[in-house]
Amino acid sequence: MVGVGVGAIVTVLAAIGAVRSRASIRATAIGSLGNFASVAAEQFVNGYEARIRQSFVQILPLPGTVDPSKRRDPLPVTDMVEMMAYLRNDPCHCLVSPRVTAIFRFGLDTDDSEALDPTGVRLPALDPAIAAAVRAPSDSLQPLGVRFGFVLAPTAIGNQFIFFSRRVDSISRHRFLYGIAVPPAAIAEGIFGETFRTVRLVPRYLLAAIPSNDQYLEIDVAGRDGVVLYSSGHRFGDGPTNALGLPVVRGALTVTARLNPKLKDTLIPGGVPGPMPVRELVLSGLALLLFLAIGALGVHAGELARLRSDFASSVTHELRTPLTQIRLATETVLHGRSRSPEATARALTSVVGETRRLQQLIDNVLHFSRAERRMTRVRLEPMDVAAALDEVAALFRPLVADRGITVEVALADGPVARADRNAFRQILLNLLDNAARFGPDHAPIRMGAEAHGLAVHCWVEDRGPGIPLPDRQRVWQPFVRLTRDHESVSTGTGLGLAVVKELVDAQGGRCWIDGVAVGGTRVTVSFPTTEGSG
Repeated sequence: MVGVGVGAIVTVLAAIGAVRSRASIRATAIGSLGNFASVAAEQFVNGYEARIRQSFVQILPLPGTVDPSKRRDPLPVTDMVEMMAYLRNDPCHCLVSPRVTAIFRFGLDTDDSEALDPTGVRLPALDPAIAAAVRAPSDSLQPLGVRFGFVLAPTAIGNQFIFFSRRVDSISRHRFLYGIAVPPAAIAEGIFGETFRTVRLVPRYLLAAIPSNDQYLEIDVAGRDGVVLYSSGHRFGDGPTNALGLPVVRGALTVTARLNPKLKDTLIPGGVPGPMPVRELVLSGLALLLFLAIGALGVHAGELARLRSDFASSVTHELRTPLTQIRLATETVLHGRSRSPEATARALTSVVGETRRLQQLIDNVLHFSRAERRMTRVRLEPMDVAAALDEVAALFRPLVADRGITVEVALADGPVARADRNAFRQILLNLLDNAARFGPDHAPIRMGAEAHGLAVHCWVEDRGPGIPLPDRQRVWQPFVRLTRDHESVSTGTGLGLAVVKELVDAQGGRCWIDGVAVGGTRVTVSFPTTEGSG
């Protein structure tokens, strides 16, 4: 009887383990399908925003503060009408949609406003709904580091997409918005539809099995009121779904991606497990078969874990939008399509920004992939911390100079740490990038280092909104973003601090977050000294 009881207990425990393992694998598989849909939605957004920049941003004046030596504001709206006429006849077909209803200049703190129709005829007045729609979001452009924005506004003639930029006269300090109003139907045809047809949303390694987007998924774009502005079709109603909500300065749109349900087993190695029938588990009395089932599920779990790691790597290679934007900007300059120094500066600024974005994303995602595979390798050697800090600061300063941000380096002494130079550089660049992203313009970022016994503490301090105390441990986890940042224009992956922690741990250090008395955040990373490392 004892033997039978032990056998029954073993059987029950094995059955419970099988149920739990299968449920975990099923949840992981379904979550992975949601990740595929999320990446597709993100790629679609990047694609149509690139087309928006290609078509409409060239028409708008270069945003920012106007140099006194150049043309001062207010600029005549006829300049934008002339640029539209030029793009309409340009062989590059840069003007995606000629269906513009209004072109305008709007004074934020002055009555100097002007509105024209696409032919250049002056309109009696700018629709008050347009002025109200762009006034509030315009204040968010500079703090968020955004140069152009667009909103969906209800007007007297129906909903309109409003694309706008903001300029400040350097002498009078008057602020002006320059914008274009376009019907949603034109954007659906020329932007959303063309993006779905031309931008590859299918993962590279599945192209042989799934040659086109419409066989892989469907895309819906809806406004804030839930009205669908564009749909690629409604054939996959029961497919895995994920939705991406965008902030106000990017239209406050919701992009929903729904995968073809027939592809679930193609996307997940071994297929998605179905629910385990309870009756079969009760009738299953053979411990050996149950253990074999658990072993098989364990192998399946290992395959899914590998899939998650490969998935992070594949995302990197799928992000071709920055390269597309770089190519468009460089071709604009190379083929002489820039009609003014302002247009050339705008194109070159786009190249620098997209290159930095691409490099930082690739570095972080590829390192995260290596970390999940436990392939992180560091080479520890004595390192002059002062020289390393100066090198990183000199590299980062040009990237934030246009926002008036300074990077200050403070050193109490000349400590020497035992660390990996390349990993140290990536850690500091990630911390500086976070400080610049969440800190205000024209505010300093301070960094420094000092010896504490057998450790060297390096820190980066900003003047941003700070990180609440309950969240200071959570933000080191992958893909975590604070609730308040969900409306941020940045679509960051949430890997920056996770990569920092992984690299610091690999070098035998530690990291933590403190508040700052004057407001902001101080992130500290600690490395052993040459004496402390033995």
